[in-house]
Amino acid sequence: MPRARIIASTCLAPVLLVAAGGGAFAQQVNLSNTRGLDFGRFAASSGGSVTLGPGGLRSRTGGVVLLNSPSAGQASFAVSKFSNGSGNKSVVITLPANGSTRLASGANSMAVGSFVSSPASIQTIPSSGLTMGVGATLTVAPNQAPGNYSGSFSLIVNYQ
Repeated sequence: MPRARIIASTCLAPVLLVAAGGGAFAQQVNLSNTRGLDFGRFAASSGGSVTLGPGGLRSRTGGVVLLNSPSAGQASFAVSKFSNGSGNKSVVITLPANGSTRLASGANSMAVGSFVSSPASIQTIPSSGLTMGVGATLTVAPNQAPGNYSGSFSLIVNYQ
């Protein structure tokens, strides 16, 4: 059985500035990646999928066999705000669309989709900040070539 270790690392700008209101009042949201998305080691066999929930639970479908992978887990982000004004606003975080993210190892690749976050929505960012987990599903082809697969995904943050 071929084995593949899959690591999806995130790559994004840590600070996004969005103007709010009608003038000099500006809000900043700081989104800092504290852990990459790591699907762990598995044997591809007849193919299927590996899913990581936003809380870190790893599961599989089809002929994929999960192997011991202590480093496997969801991506994690520290979310905080900076403000030079008052008021709490909601934060809309847009996850990648299905089909927009692939992991690659040389000429081989796998699709990543069904991204999900916890919390799913953020009404306000507390002054102490919060932690957001992001999970996804990796589609594994039958007899997927073994290797260290990597890639990146982007999050869009809109502070409203």
